[in-house]
Amino acid sequence: MAQTLSEVTDSHWSSTQRALRPEVVDNFFEKYTTVNEFRKSALRKIDSGGRGIEVKLQTSGGSAGSFSKYDMLNKSPVNPFESAFYNRRYYYCPIILSDTESWENSGPERVFDEMEALRNNAMMSLLKAINEDIYAAQTGKNILGFQDLIADAAGATVGGIDSGSTTAWDNQRFTTSKTFLTQTATNVFDGIDAWNDILDLIMIQGASSKGRIFTTWSIAKAYRIALSSQGYARTTVENAGGIGGDMAPPFYGYKVLPDNDCTSLHSYFVPGSSATDAGVCMNIMRNVNFKKTPFVTLQSNGQLAQLAYMVAGVQLTTNRRRENGVATAITGS
Repeated sequence: MAQTLSEVTDSHWSSTQRALRPEVVDNFFEKYTTVNEFRKSALRKIDSGGRGIEVKLQTSGGSAGSFSKYDMLNKSPVNPFESAFYNRRYYYCPIILSDTESWENSGPERVFDEMEALRNNAMMSLLKAINEDIYAAQTGKNILGFQDLIADAAGATVGGIDSGSTTAWDNQRFTTSKTFLTQTATNVFDGIDAWNDILDLIMIQGASSKGRIFTTWSIAKAYRIALSSQGYARTTVENAGGIGGDMAPPFYGYKVLPDNDCTSLHSYFVPGSSATDAGVCMNIMRNVNFKKTPFVTLQSNGQLAQLAYMVAGVQLTTNRRRENGVATAITGS
């Protein structure tokens, strides 16, 4: 039961202060693994401007063949190149504090810097919104999400290109239902088998041997149990004993990154060791790179307060869509 506070103003109450812990401890936000991985790793591209993003693609090949002597050869021209187009997207979160609150939050009476704390809150709110949208389908003015770029079903139009007609512009998918810790084949976990299937599918398309698997905590837990139960985890016995090693060990060069916002039962495979060979990139506007706008006064509205915004100009894009993959129906632990 939570402790309640009922105090009576008396001499002791007036003469004795509380032991104060001035740091503000977050009890609301989560660990937004995916947006932080994109914006802080090699999966990001920084743009200085431009009203949109255009990527150049090769989506078909020529007609090669064999010949001898005086055979007539094919001379039909080919047009294997296309462009995909992506819109810019912008996110904001307000930071506002009245002048009276700002005046009072100063001097030796200030317990913590309220404006700085509000700024940190706005940043985390921004990350929360973008992280949630990464795992959603695009609506309104939101960014494209994994459900668009690494779709569960074939035939999606991405960047203006219909993958139903341009089949080379479709991502890979594994849709068979599996329970990660079930062993259909002796000593082989079905989840490991499914991950290997989708990994092979993207490797066939030329994906990088390095990359990331964005998945649920439930699936990541099942993966950890699978490794532990089969003796792959390192055991330490120097003191009290226990299981050591990474919380989520890499899977054949692919980092396993659990996220609470990830779509249930899903594992998204995004290849790439750099922005050059990445299956999905986060494009960030340099002037709107998770920054705070200058504070402005609201006196023109008849209010004594200061207002600023935390802003980010971001968009997820792909120019290697067929190298991405998704497993859509894996039950974790």
